[in-house]
Amino acid sequence: MADLGPWLAWWLHADAVVRGVFVLLVALSVLSWAVILYKTAQLVWALRCESLALRLLEDGALTRPRLERIPRGSVARLLGEEALTYRSEAAGSALERLRERLDLLRVRRRVELENQLSVLATIGNTAPFIGLFGTVWGIMGALQGLGDGANLSIAVVSGPVGEALTATAGGLFTAIPAVVGYNLLVRLIRRISVAAAASQQVVVEQVDALVAGPQGEAARGGLA
Repeated sequence: MADLGPWLAWWLHADAVVRGVFVLLVALSVLSWAVILYKTAQLVWALRCESLALRLLEDGALTRPRLERIPRGSVARLLGEEALTYRSEAAGSALERLRERLDLLRVRRRVELENQLSVLATIGNTAPFIGLFGTVWGIMGALQGLGDGANLSIAVVSGPVGEALTATAGGLFTAIPAVVGYNLLVRLIRRISVAAAASQQVVVEQVDALVAGPQGEAARGGLA
């Protein structure tokens, strides 16, 4: 317990506001780490699914049995299921509607993957200011306590000021992981979006070939 004395001294001498700021920062830190761990697991799994789906789509024609091999919940699976509903329609306007529908599905899935990222952005932006508020409040209280000028010295001032600066340190400790986690997760989402866009292009090309059929091939051969 003797070793813990210096770490607990600032808490014992801090007022309710500084203590509340520190408790809030601890709660925000726990929340940010929970979001980081959850989203990392979700996005890594999604990236693996999209990479696998892209390989499966590129290796063969778009068929129901091949589509069943693509993991559920992946963007490529949603795009493939939507595309199969259009394969029996005429090429022209149906393919254009298909492209629009696939674009909408891909954007909607990206929005779903971005859920909870605003929590990290908010914590990363506000935590330093919350810590700074606690520091300013603590310094104000320390200076008010020394207003009478009695026994004024560096040793008397440094203690309360050092305790108040703990709030700023807590704010930085909370904000830095949130900002780093946010940037890494955004990068993962971009990679997933690139894989999904590639899968969409493959799906559209395969549906175009299925709709065109032998007549489309013959027409292209005649034009050549």
